[in-house]
Amino acid sequence: MNSPIKLIKTYASFVKLAHTVFALPFAMVGMLAAYAVPTGYLYIFPGPNDTGNYAGSFDQHVPFLWTTLLLILLCMVGARSFAMAVNRILDRKIDAKNPRTAVRELPSGAMTLTQAWVFAIGMAALYFGVCFGLGRVVFYLSPIPIALMALYPLTKRFTWMCHLVLGASLGLAPVGAWVAVRGFFVDKGMPVQYWVVLLADLVGEWEMGGGWTGLGWQAVSEPLPWLLGGGVLLWVAGFDVIYALQDDEFDREHRLKSIPARFGRRGALWISRAMHAASAALFFAFVWVLLHPAPVGGMDTRQYTQVAEWVWAAPCVMLAGMLYQHSLVKPNDLSRVNLAFFTVNGVISVAFGAVFFAAWLTS
Repeated sequence: MNSPIKLIKTYASFVKLAHTVFALPFAMVGMLAAYAVPTGYLYIFPGPNDTGNYAGSFDQHVPFLWTTLLLILLCMVGARSFAMAVNRILDRKIDAKNPRTAVRELPSGAMTLTQAWVFAIGMAALYFGVCFGLGRVVFYLSPIPIALMALYPLTKRFTWMCHLVLGASLGLAPVGAWVAVRGFFVDKGMPVQYWVVLLADLVGEWEMGGGWTGLGWQAVSEPLPWLLGGGVLLWVAGFDVIYALQDDEFDREHRLKSIPARFGRRGALWISRAMHAASAALFFAFVWVLLHPAPVGGMDTRQYTQVAEWVWAAPCVMLAGMLYQHSLVKPNDLSRVNLAFFTVNGVISVAFGAVFFAAWLTS
């Protein structure tokens, strides 16, 4: 029987816990952007001598709660662990045939199929439980990313666009964090996000009689998180294409679909470059819109974003990292794919999040 420590190491390897750095910083940026950008509220006040009414607007930011941060972190852990577990379960027979992946936990026998399913179900329960605590809007939308995560390992059976499905599942992370923050409702002491507010009340962050009212479903339609999510989608899809270069011959032999198997290594690298160029453009567009929020309407009062102007360094980091990544990989030389995939992507995602956090903290 495995010791608890060995079992923990096995599960951590099973879900590639270290790869969490690819998605988590962007979820945190989506959350911080939701706090940084003001929400607009209209008000009516009487004119001179109480004649007529004039519409105006004012800025208000969502109140920051550490409990919301904790729940978003737990949500990310549950979602990503479920995704990796399902990926490994559905691909176990394919992995067993590929010398590069035959050492993984299920093909090698380090973990049983039952253990894998129990873990996956537990992580799904954690994910949906936390989404329920984050409110109706988040909970009602929660099946979408989890469905994409479960679909991804199947798409390589029938479409070479599987890389975009993986990118979409990770690209929804910052959108979900944004909606969790800005859709926050507390109405006359009867919170929809009851568990968030209850926990915040217990640690002294929030009084149960608080009267904050958030945007609800309107938070989903705001464009800013979708720019960030689109940038993440294309960034992930682009580096997944690079990673798939290692298995192009295996994929063709076993009739699996991927961009390298369909277009060859040279064509795949050009497609990856195009994805990353579009990704960089979306990251820059995200920062521009972040720093220039749309006016609410009525009589203009100053709209402002609680983030320092030098947040422009964040998309510059992503662009520089993607350019360096492509300098490492050539069609006839894949010896540095792991450096490009693991190291470079891990560094630039953490750096992007760190720059954004510092710019938000010092604003």
